[in-house]
Amino acid sequence: MPRIVLIAGFEAFNTDLYRQAAAAARRPELSIDIFCDRDLATQPDAVAAALAEADVFFASLIFDYDQVRWLCDRVQQVPVRLIFESALELMALTQLGKFVIGEKPKGMPKPVQFILSKFGSGREEDRLAGYLSFLKVGPKLLKFVPARKVQDLRNWLIIYGYWNAGGPENVTAMFNIIAEKYLGLSVEDIPPVVETPAMGLLHPEYGGYFESPVEYLAWYRECREEAGDKEEGGDNKEGGDNEEGGDNGWE
Repeated sequence: MPRIVLIAGFEAFNTDLYRQAAAAARRPELSIDIFCDRDLATQPDAVAAALAEADVFFASLIFDYDQVRWLCDRVQQVPVRLIFESALELMALTQLGKFVIGEKPKGMPKPVQFILSKFGSGREEDRLAGYLSFLKVGPKLLKFVPARKVQDLRNWLIIYGYWNAGGPENVTAMFNIIAEKYLGLSVEDIPPVVETPAMGLLHPEYGGYFESPVEYLAWYRECREEAGDKEEGGDNKEGGDNEEGGDNGWE
């Protein structure tokens, strides 16, 4: 059975969210295991056993030196490796089909070639700068990346776009993309990314984000007005019932 193993680093507080997303994407023919970096110390045997049978390894925000070395020794045999925003030694193991971090695929637009060339630099700061630059601008350059020649690079950017947007819906969609593109499984239609603004306001009774205080206040005033109308309507109805009851009494 195909198996995806995800290990969350600094964002371990989202582990329950990732488990929720995995439960939505899991099916009889697909296993998805969710761990956090603490599990590398508390249950290393379970993590090692999962990695030994993994077809996909996914990790994010892992920087601890001992954890990085432990993982590097155990994930190199995993066919698909997706490592985002982690120690360079770990990110260097990224491989998605024919796309490998550090290589420069042919047929790429010059801006993308320039950024990818940073990965091959001998200086660690250049490689880190190149990686961060690519994550920042890569999704915006997606439409310029030729689909046929570098499909795996496109998929890498698409997968990161879902992951970076966050939320259970996006992570579920990300698992489904990986399952369809690299594990050969049939999935339902994959929804577009649910965009999350860099800054915003949340309210438990509103299904989305307010991108500005003005937008929130407009919604708040509208809710207050609707609540006032309902309250006023209730008072009128109650008064009408009393009046009708009085008439019936006189009759």
